[in-house]
Amino acid sequence: MNVLTRDFRHGFVKLIVESADDLWYLSQIVRPNDVVKAKTTRRVKSKDGREGSDERRTFTLAVSVEKTDFQAESDSLRILGTIVEGPEDVVALGSHHSLGVQLEDVLSIQKEVWSEADRSILDDAVRSALRPKVLVVALDDGDAAFGMVGQSRVKYYDFSAQVGGKYDVSLREKHKQDFYKHVLEFITNLMQKESAAALILAGPGFEKDNFMAFLREKDGVLASKAAVENTGCGGQNGIMEVLKRPTLKGVLENLGAAEDVNLVNRLMEHIGRDDGLAAYGMPEVEKAVLIGAVDLLLVSDKTLASRRGMIEGLMRDVRVAKGRFHLVNEEGEAGRQLSALGGVAGILRFKLK
Repeated sequence: MNVLTRDFRHGFVKLIVESADDLWYLSQIVRPNDVVKAKTTRRVKSKDGREGSDERRTFTLAVSVEKTDFQAESDSLRILGTIVEGPEDVVALGSHHSLGVQLEDVLSIQKEVWSEADRSILDDAVRSALRPKVLVVALDDGDAAFGMVGQSRVKYYDFSAQVGGKYDVSLREKHKQDFYKHVLEFITNLMQKESAAALILAGPGFEKDNFMAFLREKDGVLASKAAVENTGCGGQNGIMEVLKRPTLKGVLENLGAAEDVNLVNRLMEHIGRDDGLAAYGMPEVEKAVLIGAVDLLLVSDKTLASRRGMIEGLMRDVRVAKGRFHLVNEEGEAGRQLSALGGVAGILRFKLK
């Protein structure tokens, strides 16, 4: 996300949407009663009024927001509300409209007040643009799972092919080479589309090593960006295993989705050790925040949406005590773990008495 204008005193921010992850950040920032201005396209009747002579026109609209609808599967964000500004020969002020937000769109957001949470999420969205993406591919015999590790989430893709039985050696080798070609084509296209900076090949057995040898032969430049990691299983579980590996921290530590995993893992380790340095659930976290014990406050996006006033109060108190805040996407495994703990947790500086 690229912020063009930031004027919190007057409640105004203008920005450019640069990635699919920005859509998730915007879904957390834009709230009811905000005014969002952007270009939109509508089909309108032509001036001659003839039947079938409608035309599509692009113009700028401002809507007073009623709700947002973010769909992670299709990377789409719609902002629904009533029109408060626009060409009156085309639209009726006060009528309902849905703004579809896309990559490279320029949006203006006007709020009564940019809260602590709003500013924190906006800052994280801006920082996320500087973080590279990493593609993790978990390979097994005839199966490949792809996990694009981005700023706010891991997006998964799957591919499988029949490579033949162990007794049909010649046909099996041909099918395997075809499988590798398809996997390489998918990797190349996905990394170009997402501007991924590195590739991690993982999985049980020797398939990852065999594919790495194939990759070195076919694309030495891409192979130079790749690392190999052994895992106990393939598929999405294998990708999650990679994200938790300390050996890959240097590659993944700057990625938001990997940071979700790492921070929630730290929390779970404290809970597992029962060392008193973890608090979870609203009552316990509130108590820890009150005495300045919280070093890191973890909140799921759905908890922020449903209890925003309370969470923003906790955030202010944590920042006064020089603590940090991290918003966790509940779509990922880390987010689901945090949700099971009540959607809010803290890693503590000292034990609660």
